[in-house]
Amino acid sequence: MKLKVGDKHKTKYCVPEWVRDEQIKRSIKRVSGRIQPGGRKRGSVAIVGFGPSLNTTWKKLKKFKVIFSCSGSHKFLVDRGIIPTYHVEVDPREHKVSLIGKPQKETEYLIASTCHPKVFDHLEGFNVKLWHVFDSTEEGRRLLPHGEWAVTGGCDVGMRAMTLAAFLGYRNLHCFGIDGSAKGAKHAADHPLGVKEGFSECEYPEGSGKIYHTTTGMLEAAKQIWHELDQMPAVRAKFYGKGLVQAMAKDYKFKGGEPDKPYENIIAFNKPELISEAYRDMNAKLHHENLAYGVGGARHAKAVIELCRTLKTTSVLDYGCGKGYLAKQLPYPIWEYDPAVPGKQETPRSADIVVSTDVLEHIEPERLAFVLDDIRRCMRKVGYFTIHTGPAQKTLPDGRNTHLIQQGAEWWEKTLSEFFTVGKITVAGNELHVVVGAKKKPAPPTPEAIALEAQRLAA
Repeated sequence: MKLKVGDKHKTKYCVPEWVRDEQIKRSIKRVSGRIQPGGRKRGSVAIVGFGPSLNTTWKKLKKFKVIFSCSGSHKFLVDRGIIPTYHVEVDPREHKVSLIGKPQKETEYLIASTCHPKVFDHLEGFNVKLWHVFDSTEEGRRLLPHGEWAVTGGCDVGMRAMTLAAFLGYRNLHCFGIDGSAKGAKHAADHPLGVKEGFSECEYPEGSGKIYHTTTGMLEAAKQIWHELDQMPAVRAKFYGKGLVQAMAKDYKFKGGEPDKPYENIIAFNKPELISEAYRDMNAKLHHENLAYGVGGARHAKAVIELCRTLKTTSVLDYGCGKGYLAKQLPYPIWEYDPAVPGKQETPRSADIVVSTDVLEHIEPERLAFVLDDIRRCMRKVGYFTIHTGPAQKTLPDGRNTHLIQQGAEWWEKTLSEFFTVGKITVAGNELHVVVGAKKKPAPPTPEAIALEAQRLAA
């Protein structure tokens, strides 16, 4: 069978999604270290894949001070006296342990939360930093812990290493063993899985008569490299060796100068903290010690039932549920979320109706935008909020009034309108009853827009 570069070839994930998700949950609990953005521009770095061309190019790596190894290139390099500065893993399968070989105390291991538990067993006691694969699905966003980074990239660990290097601040990437093709051996050395997929011929460029031997998976990974580089217009990548990727690199046109903003805005995403640890502890203490704290949800049950009847749904999320008295008064089960209540702290799923009563005035002012954005994520149709505009009768352990935000209807309407379509605000004394509609979050800038901005800034 012959493969064409222009065709879309089917690939599938190597393990069931539930296995991946359970491994993510376990990794998050197990590993304390996390990646952080570089914060400054750095120089050249070598990105080392495990493709067969590494056999003819590896000696050139001796001149690099910073080296990212991937997969089996870690053992390959260590066996030749070259100790990687970083090592990257993303594959969720157990066989990666044998490919890593003997861990090195000088190496920082950048291990994705998707990886198999035995990989973390193997690296126990070494310098491990966890990172997350960016997943735009609802479940993917839910699994990502608040305050942590998810990094973009393609279906290949070499591309992930390139993106991670850019995230850490490196701009000049020298890529070894990233071939997209092979002849005989698929890797630079023995691989525990062997070659499960047969090779096919691929002509590149079309009509040139130049034939490369590849697989559908390798070809799709090779094609994705250029998409990933398009997201990083300030990065320059040079590919060493002979292979399909190296041939494609000659035709790739790098885009524009360098954007004047942190790279994490483009290739990595941080899920912001919705509540500080200290404030969460204060609220948890109030819930425990003050029987009357967080019990007001029941008085809004009638309004919620009427909303459900109007919208013909029973899909409801009580966002900031406190002691759960709204749920107790409804004739059907609902989702509940409250970061200060044990058992209710898991990132909530979306629902048709999001109810948040006597909550928003309690939010730390500097985190209100994050909370409203999260409510927007959860809300499929309508939101119903009650907000107190004056001081509360209760105080926090540090002496502050529990109503951290004390603002009137005009301020709240303006603030909420940035995230929702504000339908109706009813003023009842010091309390606002607000009905809002779903409003889409602005789309992130396209690679083309980023490149144009980069060119403008470089001019």
